[in-house]
Amino acid sequence: MENLFKEEINKKLKNLVFIDLKEEYHLEDVNLPVGFSLPIKLDYLIEGIKEKELEEEINLEKIVEAMVYLLGIDSEFKYSKEYKEILKKLKIDLKNYAMHKAYISQEEDPLDSYIFLKGYEEVVGEDPDIIFKEANILEALYNQIHEEEYEKSEKLLNIIIKKYNKVLNLDENYSLAYYRLAYINLALAKYIKANMYFEKFINLSRDEELKDQVRKELEIIRNNVSFDSAKTYLSYGDYDKALNQLERISEDFDKDESFYYTYALSYYNMGDLDKAEEYGKLSVEKKTTEENINLLASIYAGRQEFTRSIEILELGLEEIENSYPLNYNMGIIYLNMNEKEKGLEYLEKANKLNQNKELESFIKKFKNFLTDKKENSNI
Repeated sequence: MENLFKEEINKKLKNLVFIDLKEEYHLEDVNLPVGFSLPIKLDYLIEGIKEKELEEEINLEKIVEAMVYLLGIDSEFKYSKEYKEILKKLKIDLKNYAMHKAYISQEEDPLDSYIFLKGYEEVVGEDPDIIFKEANILEALYNQIHEEEYEKSEKLLNIIIKKYNKVLNLDENYSLAYYRLAYINLALAKYIKANMYFEKFINLSRDEELKDQVRKELEIIRNNVSFDSAKTYLSYGDYDKALNQLERISEDFDKDESFYYTYALSYYNMGDLDKAEEYGKLSVEKKTTEENINLLASIYAGRQEFTRSIEILELGLEEIENSYPLNYNMGIIYLNMNEKEKGLEYLEKANKLNQNKELESFIKKFKNFLTDKKENSNI
């Protein structure tokens, strides 16, 4: 994650300065030798000088803040080992301290919040509460950048998902991690996963108000879950189950071209070409796509109805002129109709759109065949 915000983190690192002890110092029960470097935030020193309120004694809270902050930025720093030992020995609840610092910084500077949490993690180790909060903070950062920095935000989203999954690896009953993963997958239109995480949350959570909210979400996405399940079964070749899922979808669902195409393809693979044709036509009526045009063309070609196959391919090419599969299939249909010149014309166009060595070789061989045949016929 740090690599995504390297520039911003380097700027923050410049806000840390070090005080070298001129004499031995006791920080609670910890003895610090002469020459030991203690970190402190530069803006704290500047503010203190301006207001003439800089303490003669070292302010413990400011030192702890700077140590945790520095470890969150650079865990390999020269004195990192010593700082970790100091923080472990001090009589403070470091977890609550880090969570508090993260909370007060979250709205103004979420990256600062994340740094404090990472600092705690460097001292104490992995903690599901801390990692969950880190993921929350990263979501806030994601919301700030996702519209302007797409590639960076996509990488950040993957990190967020991994963080929530790490929480569940540490504590499989951490209900709020399921809750956040559900909403992330919902935003990504991954309805099956969202449904699974929502159900996990309901089974584990004791928050009745949130559970009621989730139940409403489950009802809203029920059709989408069935549709995604149908497509999944279709990809696995389980066509009966695909159709069963499609039939569970209610009338108020937005039945677009992909909905009818999924129906058509399921029936096609089951060998019911009449039903496949019926739903294929409905799909094309909604929107012309390479997939639904090719499916209808394949149905007609399978029945040796080449003229109808060409008509539907022409319909598709009117809207998707530079389609490799439509031009390729048109060429094959014409070859099957023994209209070789037209067939070659479409195959050559397909090859120009998407060069293919096998197709190129076929075209060359077929041209040679036609030439030889023509020469032989002239003898």
